[in-house]
Amino acid sequence: MLPSYLSKADLHLLYVFTVVADARGFSAAQVDLNVSTSTISRQISDIETRLGMRLCSRGRAGFQMTEQGDLVYHAAKKLFLSLEDFEKEVTGVRENIVGHLSVGVIDNWISNGTSAMVRALSKFAKAAPDVSLELHTLAPDDLELGVLDRRISFGIGVFHSHKPGIDYEKISEEFVDLYCAAAHPLFNCRDEKRIREGIAKASLAKRSYLNESIVAPITRGMKSNAEAHQIEGIVTLILTGHHIGYLPRSFAESMVKSRRIRAISDGEFALPVAIEMINKRGHARSLLERTFVDCLTDLK
Repeated sequence: MLPSYLSKADLHLLYVFTVVADARGFSAAQVDLNVSTSTISRQISDIETRLGMRLCSRGRAGFQMTEQGDLVYHAAKKLFLSLEDFEKEVTGVRENIVGHLSVGVIDNWISNGTSAMVRALSKFAKAAPDVSLELHTLAPDDLELGVLDRRISFGIGVFHSHKPGIDYEKISEEFVDLYCAAAHPLFNCRDEKRIREGIAKASLAKRSYLNESIVAPITRGMKSNAEAHQIEGIVTLILTGHHIGYLPRSFAESMVKSRRIRAISDGEFALPVAIEMINKRGHARSLLERTFVDCLTDLK
């Protein structure tokens, strides 16, 4: 059994076990751990001996967690999160803001040079020049999952349904318009009746991460045989001339100016969407995280 305190060696062995469990096998964990499978096997045997229980089975049937191993895995994950929180608190005591900040944003919003996020990152870089920053571009669902499992500290995006365990705070607003390309029959149409009829017959480039019928009523019931997971995919489908779809105005602006696309009915079907910051509910923010939030909310 483990003693009442954990040594550095014990923590390392537990870490090895969690990496192996996440990778679902010794071979898959080699890259992350940078050691051979024989070394990993010995380390797993060592932690099993220390704990006095079998954590996983490995053999011809492949890697499998035991019931006890599953419990130890989740306990170890909580332990490492607690150690991370401790590190953040200690960081906050220091005079200089140091550490690591992981932030996730929806695709193409960050490319808008006028967005609050761009200005906030610039301000944060000046306030905390020694902090290492990790920026992810993710779909809304992945942002929420990243926040819940603490892979990212904050997510910035559009969230049309709020999940339990997450705090949501509006930081800005963006408008999306319904667009078609120059090759589409609606591009030069100005008659409102014909536009309505054309929309009813059109094929919608669906955003796979949104429930279109809820967030954009005009598209309710429209046929769609194409969808995309990111904004680049939506605009690619629109540019074929076979589909119409919603795009953020800031993203579409340059293509509108070059007349590659246009807002159908001159923006009549535009919708406001809230850009929200999310983080895990109940999570105590470190000095580093509070500084980032201050930089972001000061620009709201």
